[in-house]
Amino acid sequence: MVLLSHSVDLAISRVYGWELGDNPPFWRGVRATLGTGEYWVWCFFVLSGFCIHVSIARAQREGRFRFMPYAFARVSRIYPLYLLGFLLAVITYKFVPDLGGYDGHAPVRQFWATLLNLQIFTNTFPGFMPSWSLSCEIIYYAVWPALVWFMNGQTKGALKWGMIGSFALSACLLILWEVFHVLKGRAFVDGIRTLVALFILWLAGAGLAISWKSLSEATTWRRWFAGIVVIVTAVVLLAVMRFQQYPSWTTHVAAWVAMPGLVLLIAGGRHFKLAGASKRVRSVCVWLGLFSYPCYILHYQMLLLSDHWIEPLLPYFLVTQPLLRAVIGILVILPLLMVIGPALEKFFMRWRSHFLRSYGTRSLVVES
Repeated sequence: MVLLSHSVDLAISRVYGWELGDNPPFWRGVRATLGTGEYWVWCFFVLSGFCIHVSIARAQREGRFRFMPYAFARVSRIYPLYLLGFLLAVITYKFVPDLGGYDGHAPVRQFWATLLNLQIFTNTFPGFMPSWSLSCEIIYYAVWPALVWFMNGQTKGALKWGMIGSFALSACLLILWEVFHVLKGRAFVDGIRTLVALFILWLAGAGLAISWKSLSEATTWRRWFAGIVVIVTAVVLLAVMRFQQYPSWTTHVAAWVAMPGLVLLIAGGRHFKLAGASKRVRSVCVWLGLFSYPCYILHYQMLLLSDHWIEPLLPYFLVTQPLLRAVIGILVILPLLMVIGPALEKFFMRWRSHFLRSYGTRSLVVES
């Protein structure tokens, strides 16, 4: 879904310009709906909070949770493919001119920040746009166990104060911008805003893991369906905000609207009736798990490179049709990613397993 949204967004941007306000109304509407991947990042953060807390809670129950082995497990999961994606972004920067959202100065700060996965505070390195979410992710990995430790292992207390603190800090930043007109537009402050606002979704996933049994049992089919309606409402809200070019902070309001719906969607997962799925369906799910991260971290650079190299070979009528350009991009990139993505993931996961076993942290691997 992220590949689809970025393909559409890139194709329209190449034809009508990177600035959304410069696009004709119809194409601005397409970019505001099909051309945004924020919906899928919301899902990613909630699922991540759920999976990471399950891992921490299991280790705590067994009396073997230690922060350094946990940190090794998390960093070794993110970084190998991340660094490969960063290398591909550097290659893209060298070959592709006129990268959208980039003002042309030497991206030295962005380079070092991205190398350390802290680009949420500086803007991403040119051509590595999807990596902003992983910058948030690595920080959430550290903040959540720190919150639990600070609350003496009381996970519900950590959840409560994490939520209160995130909402309070978001409100303070908003007051500083809109009332006192200070700190607005600075990359570092915008990064803090995004980090804090979306931590609320990540915490919602952790909260779902904390109360999994009671929440899953309470999520009837009607509540589950109501959750889907809430998600659709939030998606429509975000699309309207994007089309009308509301300030960027308002998009997080749509994420907060979606949050209870996402929690219900996962809590009522049994209504998908996959528990008794055939071996073929299960194998497809496993393959998708291997495909997802390489696709996410590599696709945008590959789209930029393919668009740059293939455009001169296309007839004029194709070059001027955004949706056709998007389809061509997907047809070129998707098969390639389907071949190399799972192979890369298997390779790095085998390396990770060996690495963690060497350091005695194999038990903290979260396969999901």
